[in-house]
Amino acid sequence: MSAKPINRVSSLDFLRSLAILMVLLAHTVLAYGAPRHLAFLQLGGTGVDLFFVLSGWLLGRHLLKELRATGGIDLPRFWCRRWLRTLPAYLAVLAATLIQFRLSNADAGLPLQYLFFGQNYLEMPFLHVSWSLCVEEHFYLLVAPAILIVARHHRLLIPVLLTALILPFACRQLGLYSSIEETHVRFDACAAGVLLAAIHLHCPNAWSKLTRFAAPLFAIAATIYVSFYVICFVQGTQVVSDPGVFAIIFCAFIVFAVSSESIQQRLTFPGCYYIASRSYAIYLLHPEVLALLKRFGGQLPFAVFLLLTCIGSCLVAEILYRCVELPVMNAREYFQITRTGEPAAVSAEVPTVQAHAAT
Repeated sequence: MSAKPINRVSSLDFLRSLAILMVLLAHTVLAYGAPRHLAFLQLGGTGVDLFFVLSGWLLGRHLLKELRATGGIDLPRFWCRRWLRTLPAYLAVLAATLIQFRLSNADAGLPLQYLFFGQNYLEMPFLHVSWSLCVEEHFYLLVAPAILIVARHHRLLIPVLLTALILPFACRQLGLYSSIEETHVRFDACAAGVLLAAIHLHCPNAWSKLTRFAAPLFAIAATIYVSFYVICFVQGTQVVSDPGVFAIIFCAFIVFAVSSESIQQRLTFPGCYYIASRSYAIYLLHPEVLALLKRFGGQLPFAVFLLLTCIGSCLVAEILYRCVELPVMNAREYFQITRTGEPAAVSAEVPTVQAHAAT
């Protein structure tokens, strides 16, 4: 098991681990057939929204700190680092999945939308979990230029972020979408994270008040979130709620996680860093493990089915992490445009979310 870097924030690794474990549990229940007594656990799929909020918080702080320190944002460097972090593992899994797809569907066309992350608006015949990667990649393209545009008018930053929160909600309420997985109706969770980062860096009084009440806010948010599970259990189905509700809940989680140095270091569990650092690979590959278990697992008890899913997902994720993710991350240090510490004023690493978690 790899050692945890000294500059990692344990509480954020805790949230990354929580997010991927929630998603893993939800998809395992679905693959198991979602029996009524387990259907409520599918609410764990909202772990993707937690990843989105984390992504907005981490990238927002990074970009806003760079802007404040240097007066600008190095867009090519930002995009290159993000793409080298997310694309290699994605393309490796995409290639393997595409080979399987073509072997079983010889007459199927080549779904080019997967190469430019358009599948959450077009057809998605395989690798369905990639819809959230589409939202992330679109967010990467837009967030840095958007921050630059409002940089000259600092008073516009918060209003612009609030608009970014309201527009997806309005589109959802008006039914202006074909799928709830489309970017324009899901990016408010990312925007919520950026808004938190903006408050932290530019509104110290407001941030001080938030952190002062971080514990009760977290307790309220956690109670509300657990109540959704209770409702699901009573109804025997998934609860349908607006994604914006979960974005607000998870914002409270992040405020609590970073509210003090004590919480940042103590909010953890054994193996937390390992799961967090492999969460992107686990997210990409766990559907393949579930497909194999559905095919060969027979009538296993759910606890065994879940245990095998976790073990299998970690094993294949370790291969992807060691053979693809880690070598490419190390290779970034060979190029000036992607080297850690450039620009010098902003040297902190920024993990990807998604589901996707470590740098």
